[in-house]
Amino acid sequence: MSLLLGSTAPARSPDWNQFNGPHRDNISTEKGLLSEWPEGGPELIWAKSGFGEGYSSVAVSDGTIYTAGMRGGDMIVFALHLNGELKWKVPNGPAWSASVRGTRSTPTVVNSRVYAMSGNGRLACLQSEDGVEVWAVDLREKYDGKPGGWGYSDSVLVDGDNVICTVGGKNAVIVALDTRSGEERWKTTGLDHAAGYTSPVAITHGEKRIVLGMTEKALVGIDARDGRLLWHVEHFNEHGINAQTPLYHDGHILISSGWDSGSVLLKLAKDGTAITEKWRNKEFDNDFGGILFANGYFYGFNWLTNERGQLMCVDFETGETVYSDFTSDRERKGAITWADGMIYGYDEGGEVWIGAADPKRFEVISRFNLPSGSGYHWAHPVVSGARLYVRHGDFLHAYNVKAK
Repeated sequence: MSLLLGSTAPARSPDWNQFNGPHRDNISTEKGLLSEWPEGGPELIWAKSGFGEGYSSVAVSDGTIYTAGMRGGDMIVFALHLNGELKWKVPNGPAWSASVRGTRSTPTVVNSRVYAMSGNGRLACLQSEDGVEVWAVDLREKYDGKPGGWGYSDSVLVDGDNVICTVGGKNAVIVALDTRSGEERWKTTGLDHAAGYTSPVAITHGEKRIVLGMTEKALVGIDARDGRLLWHVEHFNEHGINAQTPLYHDGHILISSGWDSGSVLLKLAKDGTAITEKWRNKEFDNDFGGILFANGYFYGFNWLTNERGQLMCVDFETGETVYSDFTSDRERKGAITWADGMIYGYDEGGEVWIGAADPKRFEVISRFNLPSGSGYHWAHPVVSGARLYVRHGDFLHAYNVKAK
């Protein structure tokens, strides 16, 4: 099924080629976007169905949109033209079919290659032009990997010649494979932890390149050259769910998860080989959906037992809560991204909204309810090419958010 409701050509802009954007920080560099939407939301350019079950977001690269879903028991990787028409689709082994079935990860696109990992641990490298498989590795089988109870959720990281992903277990916590062949380049050992539900990120700190990853129990810092474990910091909740990508800024790393575990800001030593705690904020327990850093402040959700969740503003220097939006009539926590000075949100109740946030206030400016799809509202929204992409189960929606 498809709905074609507009012919708006997308603006050319830097690619959103992977989960959470080019720098994995949920920050878009786009300008000239709507600061307010009309009643009922921005113009719906198209809505397409057929993507199956799952919570994968989209990557956008070189005029192609990529996502993944579960159809007929398999993980299917999809490539679409910007008008929403199918370019190609290919299977990547059985999809995760146990608890909370469906796809988790978003494809990563680098140098005409698409890297996609299934919930069962099959990592495939595909040609971006036609989807032909270049190589594939069953990481769970090869390393006796240990996923969390809800399957692997890595949107894999490409850093130079390395494809980096979390495997879990005593044989390899995190591994790096050669982008061209899939052969092992290094593996990190020393911790017998199951994989977390987040995706690794690479940072440059001084003269050192460091890979940051989350297991079920800890943040790990890894030397990107050889996979050596530099340090780890325990961060654990009752469900073993670390689903928030570590956020790096100015020599510091923020980690967060829900179930009253809160957030911790950690400071790296100058040489990157040690780490110390700067502050903790137990209220700021963002379990999933992204945390943003803008102009000296963190923005993200807290965790409440009624699942409502307030958007919080937290001071980078002190860790103090500046505000929580207790007076907002938003219904639930969700996933957020930042573009042209605004926060775009997609909450667990299916509402899509745009808000203004600064250290003085948070205000929802416009909102609408997503019209199509089924299942949990967990996919992250993406702003790319003056479009807002929102995935809900079988449906992908593309909205025009370019200012007139």
